[in-house]
Amino acid sequence: MESPRPFALMRTLDQWSRAAHVDTEIDPDSGGVELARIDSESGDGSPAAPPAGLAFDHECRLYRSIPAEGRVVRQLWAAVDPLGPAVPEAEPVDLLAAPPEPSGGDFTAEPSGPPPLLTPRGLAVDCNDMLFVAESAAGRVLVYDLWNRRLLRAVGFDAPPGGTARPVDLAASEDEVFCVLEDGRLFRLTARSEPVALTLVVPHDAPPDARAARVAVAPGGAVAVLLVDSAGDGWVAPQSGRARFPSVPHATDLEFATDDSLVVAALPGEDFSRFRIEGDVVVVDASLKGRNYDGSAIVRTPDGAIAFWTDRGLRDAVVARSTFETDGRVTTYRLDSGEYHTDWGRLFLDACIPNGCDVGVFFSTADDLPDEPTIPRTPPLHLIAPPLRPELSPPMPPVSLAPAEGAEFYPLHRRETGREVPWARFAANDAFETYEAPVNAAPGRYLWVTLALHGTGHATPRVRSLRAEHPSHDLLRRLPKAFSRDTDVASFLRRYLAIFDGTLGDLQARSDARDVLLDPQATPEEALPWLASFLGLALDERWPLAARRELISEVPVLWRERGTVTGLTRFLELYLGRAPVLVEHYRLRGLGGALLTDESSTLFAGAVVGTNFRVGGAVGQADDQPLTGDTASAFATHAHRFTVLVPAMLDADGSDVVRDILDAQRPAHTIVDVCTIASGMRVGYGLHVGLLSVIGRTGGFETLQLGASRIGRTDILGRPAPGAKLGIDSLRTGMRVG
Repeated sequence: MESPRPFALMRTLDQWSRAAHVDTEIDPDSGGVELARIDSESGDGSPAAPPAGLAFDHECRLYRSIPAEGRVVRQLWAAVDPLGPAVPEAEPVDLLAAPPEPSGGDFTAEPSGPPPLLTPRGLAVDCNDMLFVAESAAGRVLVYDLWNRRLLRAVGFDAPPGGTARPVDLAASEDEVFCVLEDGRLFRLTARSEPVALTLVVPHDAPPDARAARVAVAPGGAVAVLLVDSAGDGWVAPQSGRARFPSVPHATDLEFATDDSLVVAALPGEDFSRFRIEGDVVVVDASLKGRNYDGSAIVRTPDGAIAFWTDRGLRDAVVARSTFETDGRVTTYRLDSGEYHTDWGRLFLDACIPNGCDVGVFFSTADDLPDEPTIPRTPPLHLIAPPLRPELSPPMPPVSLAPAEGAEFYPLHRRETGREVPWARFAANDAFETYEAPVNAAPGRYLWVTLALHGTGHATPRVRSLRAEHPSHDLLRRLPKAFSRDTDVASFLRRYLAIFDGTLGDLQARSDARDVLLDPQATPEEALPWLASFLGLALDERWPLAARRELISEVPVLWRERGTVTGLTRFLELYLGRAPVLVEHYRLRGLGGALLTDESSTLFAGAVVGTNFRVGGAVGQADDQPLTGDTASAFATHAHRFTVLVPAMLDADGSDVVRDILDAQRPAHTIVDVCTIASGMRVGYGLHVGLLSVIGRTGGFETLQLGASRIGRTDILGRPAPGAKLGIDSLRTGMRVG
């Protein structure tokens, strides 16, 4: 039996985009092909609310600007079912409200003066919880310190000759904020630096009257600006990169869902357009449904969803139910075997075919291209890509070899044994399966495959990859020549024997590649316990798959270091994904006698700021003498004890796994405690900076309060707080900012 045969392959987005498509498009998730979606209907004609701003801080509090009232309000946010009943919103807090007018009894004066802010539109919150407000009518950006509730500064912009410099929207990435002006200029600034002008690539098809309306920043830092013309149609202008986006009718706002997914909102009642960015190629993805969207603003929520504002509060957008064409075709470009008069073998498709859907195949072969026109290379729908260079694309089939009207398309057979590649498996959550069919065509060096996709209108088949095996099997040559003299009989026998050749070939391929079973990184998941048993290891199924594979790879070394600090640290690191800290209690004898107590958790006893609280320095050595206490009693209470400090938040299952690892791998005569990051950093109770604490941003530490004040967030402790105090000073009572 021969080794696995070579095959011609189509699987990438670039390859599928070079085929000829009829009512088909690129599947954004797999990069393959599917039936084309039918565009959704227009909206209900409701007018859009004035553009506003939405932003979240790092405590999941939502900030919303109300331009008509000159206010910015804050309220708590909680993820809700977007299709469920409305949830009563928490009472919003007027964040930048001026103090109430002094009461004069029965002669209280009527409030007077302009609103606190002049048309606040865009909002952004940076990583330091600084709130940026685009005060559009005033031509400036206000910077507020949310911790100290103070106005720090106002940032103005130079107006062009004969124009105005009005900021219209803001977007934050870490400590940087991007501001777009009404005249189309883009700036980058921080809470303390002056704005820096950036270059904006304006789409060549955008009309001259298009004006910048919105800006969005991806989690990775990519920037995009929405340009809107007088008719309300929008164009996406990326700050960098070569990606081109189609125009979006009635665009009102844009936001990045992920680094490669951009959402553009339209008028109330219309679905949100969603684009998948693949380098310089843009694929139109399934749209989002924004029920009761008022047209004012959309925002990315802390949990990664796209939310929008309604008259009942903030709601999450959901994927709209797509409607597809019922029939479509895709014809590949020329697949080359490299040998003339090649008998092609089997065709393999990795496809997802729902109930009611079907995929048929048609084959064309030739040794030489006839001198006649070829079928046009029609691009897939909803794909925006740079023009293809014809000289880099293999030719399409001649018109005479293309399937005619009413041509017979051959069915596919689903492989019960999975992929034909030895020991390869689909992921457990992968809906794709492998289908196969013999190439029913005359011998020829070149092969063209036409796929006929049939759907139900609400479901579509998806084809991720295509593999055409060549050459076919040689079983026919091993039979008497009498069985293959007739061409039709020989063709039938070749296809019939392909069934047995496939079974034998799969067995032979697995036998030839059986060394894969001994590779922890390549062996199938179900074979991992068998492989681990060779090394005397019982795998815990609660471990992540990647961690189990890495554990098998390193277990020979871990067995040699079993029971040591190094071995335990590495064993735990494989499961946790980060290195824990193992502290042997006797090594802290030189730290002021903190361990010579009768506390139940001696590691955390006696570290008092100003007395024996230690920052930095070397950990005590084995020959150090304790400062206080009896040596014998210290040995009895502290020897052979250690603590594992886990720099992560662990749930109940994670804690159980860590303790099971320690029970199995630590020396039997030792006693161990486990401390996670959830216990926090406690001043005055066992704090050793760099040893018992992890410094960095995290939501795992509870806020430490002295009385009713927060450390670093009031005037008692923390950073200086210049500027105006919110709720005490007023922007409308004569105070000047900037």
